[in-house]
Amino acid sequence: MSKIFPQKLDIEKFFWYNNINETGGKIIMLKLDYTLESPEERKELVERILAETPNPSEAYLETLADYLVLCMEKQEKKERKLLTDNRMATVNKRETSYEGLVSQLENGEDGIYNMMTSNKNTIFQPKVMITKQDVDEIPGMQQLRDAIKMWEAKLKSASGREAFIIKSTIIELRKDQYVLKNAYKKPIVATKITRSRHDIPLEDDFWFDDEGFVVPEGVSLCNPKVVSAVLCNYSLGKQECWGEFEKDLWYLMDDFDKVADAALKDYPLYERIVEYKIDGLQNIDIQEKIQMEFGIKHSLEYISSLWRNKIPKIIASEAEDRLLNWYFMNEAKGKYKKCSRCGEVKLAHNKYFSKNKTSRDGFYSICKCCRNAKAKSV
Repeated sequence: MSKIFPQKLDIEKFFWYNNINETGGKIIMLKLDYTLESPEERKELVERILAETPNPSEAYLETLADYLVLCMEKQEKKERKLLTDNRMATVNKRETSYEGLVSQLENGEDGIYNMMTSNKNTIFQPKVMITKQDVDEIPGMQQLRDAIKMWEAKLKSASGREAFIIKSTIIELRKDQYVLKNAYKKPIVATKITRSRHDIPLEDDFWFDDEGFVVPEGVSLCNPKVVSAVLCNYSLGKQECWGEFEKDLWYLMDDFDKVADAALKDYPLYERIVEYKIDGLQNIDIQEKIQMEFGIKHSLEYISSLWRNKIPKIIASEAEDRLLNWYFMNEAKGKYKKCSRCGEVKLAHNKYFSKNKTSRDGFYSICKCCRNAKAKSV
C-alpha cells in the first residue's frame, strides 16, 4: 500500500473505521465489517458503500480494494492458489524449469545426465530442524516456542482480520526460531570443495563372443556408453589432461580424437552437431544452424537422439574396426578378402561379410556395406 491510514477498532462489533481525508478536508468514516469472510459478502458491502459515495477518491478505492483482496477463502489457501512472497521463495528455491536448469550447465541438457544418481538417500540440501536440544541449549528459544503455542491457542477461537493477524505473527515467530539458531549455531555449508588429484587408472579389456564380435570391458571406446560419456564431458576431459602425458586420461582423449575424426569424416552433419554440442550450444540453436548450413530441419528430439545414441555408436564401431585389425595383424593371423563389388579389401570377419556355408572361406563375396546399399536401393 502506498499510504497508511489511521484506524480504530470497535471492540463490541469488530468493525474497523478508516479515517479518509477527502478533497476539501472532509473526513468520511468507512465502516468495513471484517467479520465477513466470504468474498461475495464483502463485495456486496463494498458495492453498497460505493453507491453511497458517488465520487470516491484514490485513497478511498485503495482501502476498499485491500478489503476485498485480503478476503481469500481458506480453501484457496489450502490448495495454495495464493502465491505469497514466502511461498514464492520456497518455489524458487526448490523448483526450476527444464530450460532454466539446462542454461546453467556447461554441456546443456547433457549435463543433466551427469547429475543423475540412483542413490535415493543423497541429500542435496539438508533441511534445518529445531530439535529439543536446540530448545534446551539456545537462549531465548524456549520463550519463542511458548509464544508460538500461546498464539496457536488463540488462533482456534479467532476469525476474520484477527485470525489473519495472529497467523502472520506465528509465521514471523517461526522464522525467528531459525534466525536465532543460525546465529547461535552457525550452519556449516561447503562452498569451496578441494578436488582430489588422485589419478584413477582407466583400464580396458575385451573378448570375443560366439559370433566373433568384440565384447568390451572397462573404459573402452568400443563401448557406445563410454563414447557418450566422453562426448558429454569432452571439454572437462581435455582440460584435466592438458599436458599431463603420464595420465591414462591423456591417451584416452588422444585416441578418442583420432577415432572420432575418422568415424565422422563421411558424416559432416554429425560432425557439426558434435562441434556445436562441445561448444555448449542448445538443441534449438543447433537446429537453426544445421538448417541454414545443410538445408535440413531435424526435430529437437531427433538431434538429442543423434547426440546420445547414433553418433556414439558410429564412433564405437570405428574403434572396433581398429581393434579387430590390430588383433588379427598382431595377436592372431587373420584372413582378408576383397569385396567383389566395391573392390575394398576387408577382414574376413562376420562384421564385414555375411556368413555363407557354401563358400570356401565361409563368407559371401560381397561385403555387408554393398549388400545393404543394394537392399536400400531396391
